[in-house]
Amino acid sequence: MAEAVGPIFLVMPEWQGSASSRAMQLADGAALLREDLPPSSRVDVAVPAHAGDALGTPIARLSSVLAARDSARELLRAHEGPAITLGGDCASTLAGLERAVSRDPGVAVLWFDAHADVQHPSTSPSGAASGMALRHALGEGGSDLNAAVAVDPSRVLLVGTREVDPEEAVAIAELGVATVPPPGDATAAGNDSSDAALAAQVAAWLADCGATSVYVHIDLDVLDPAEFASVHTPVPFGLLTTELITAIRKAVAAAPLAGAAICEFAPASASAAAEDAPTVLRLLAALLSGGAK
Repeated sequence: MAEAVGPIFLVMPEWQGSASSRAMQLADGAALLREDLPPSSRVDVAVPAHAGDALGTPIARLSSVLAARDSARELLRAHEGPAITLGGDCASTLAGLERAVSRDPGVAVLWFDAHADVQHPSTSPSGAASGMALRHALGEGGSDLNAAVAVDPSRVLLVGTREVDPEEAVAIAELGVATVPPPGDATAAGNDSSDAALAAQVAAWLADCGATSVYVHIDLDVLDPAEFASVHTPVPFGLLTTELITAIRKAVAAAPLAGAAICEFAPASASAAAEDAPTVLRLLAALLSGGAK
């Protein structure tokens, strides 16, 4: 029997896809996470230092987002194991997700995010690539950033999404993307029963779509702001850490991990980093708790 190939960790301090005026805090967050990863399986993605140019499109800083994505694509070609991307905005997920879909058409995508990320370049209010990340993964965005191998929208589950633009709501319905809203007010949730309920919904959806592997995208703003503060766009009434961890563990127990991304770690201070970094590491441990594809 062939020996399983271990995961690799792509440290990708991409900030150019963010709409925040404090976007470069993402690079600081990536540097902090990098120190907690094993050097033998850690890979640094070259991200341009400059903001970049829109290249005549509605997508802000597109040249730098493309350069970072292409750098990640090249690095991924040299590795066999599942790749977990850490430290960037939501557009940093694109190379790893594209790879997972190209390697296994039966992969299912769990998109844990307070935002749907299906804005279209032609109507996005900010022009930020982060808010269009899932749209481009589905092959429904701008031609430059669209995935070479698109995700089937019927194999995507939005979990914890609670801030959706009207045009995004239309796109979600037309594309047939499934959704699981947050269990409810975080002050009333967070017990064993709410943790298990969300995990059961995720596992049932994976079974229904016949997932042969799973890709897990995590924007940390899916967590309730009372649980996790180091994000640029906190949205009330999100998931509790225990709910998210339990759902991830259930997912990777149900289907092998094809890849993942943990995005938008943006600590505003050393004290915020010290408080929130352990949560990121707990999520990483949950991703690695099952098998690998």
